[in-house]
Amino acid sequence: MHYSGGLNLRVAILGVGAIGSVFAAAFAKTDVDLILYSRGSQSAALASTGLILTTVDGDVEHHQPDRWVVSDLEIIEPLYSCADVAFICGKSNSTPALAVAAEILLRPNGIAISVQNGMGHAERLVARLGKHRVLAGCTTHAAMRNGPGEAQWTGRGAVRLASLDESDLTPDDRRVDDLLNLLDISGLNPEWEFDCAEMLWQKLLINVAINPLAAICGVRNGELLARPDLHEQALSAMLEAFQVATAEGVDMSFFDCEPELKRVLEATATNRCSMLQDVMAGRLTEIDSLCGEVVRRGEELGIPTPLNQQLLTLVKGIEHSTKTG
Repeated sequence: MHYSGGLNLRVAILGVGAIGSVFAAAFAKTDVDLILYSRGSQSAALASTGLILTTVDGDVEHHQPDRWVVSDLEIIEPLYSCADVAFICGKSNSTPALAVAAEILLRPNGIAISVQNGMGHAERLVARLGKHRVLAGCTTHAAMRNGPGEAQWTGRGAVRLASLDESDLTPDDRRVDDLLNLLDISGLNPEWEFDCAEMLWQKLLINVAINPLAAICGVRNGELLARPDLHEQALSAMLEAFQVATAEGVDMSFFDCEPELKRVLEATATNRCSMLQDVMAGRLTEIDSLCGEVVRRGEELGIPTPLNQQLLTLVKGIEHSTKTG
């Protein structure tokens, strides 16, 4: 993929947490116009002092607040129907609200892409925008927030995109080609996938193996490889989800769970996964769109998922305890 000129794009990032900050910093170094949709102290920091990102290489980048327009919940009328692309980067429980924001911000032919953890987000966007304006996506980049307006890019990965079934959005479409070019020149490593379900299930399998156990036990990813007892539980949760994916008719024949889990754990050994970060901060987690989705789909297909149900229950218990003290 080769970039050969100005893209003249206006890009909205909806949900500027850890991953959203990585995207914002990457796009800020191109010539696109940026809209950051955030809230609270994060929104205030982005608008007043900008964004400080520590890169994977240890460099510190300071992106000034005049590089973007920040919108906090109430989107002002001049921003209506102005964006060519909207990246949905917020937590899974914010998807309905972010879908509404995308509908307001996007041009009539603008594209929305969810790069969130879990399943079902693209379908929620389709309900608002229609299938011709939505791409499914996921990312293997890793990041963590250090505070309002500050984030750390902890692991370099890729942004994987795919069209939904019966969608005409393909790389031959100028809008998709521009999007892939943007991700390429931004250093975010785009990959086009031809099987949407396989792409999302592969990411989900990794998430259900790592995130709940790391959050419950309060450990970095590497502990799930170093400790045989935790590794066995992680792999078992993954294999349960694999059975559900297979029962749905998804071709997972090229995905070997055990070596893939080992590869990811080795590559992210020092990382605190996003769910552990949420638990440590007393925030709601994305467990419903991870283990909860495995359990729900398993029930529909008659596939037992006892370990995913147990992980779902335990993480929900932690969420409740942080609310009630």
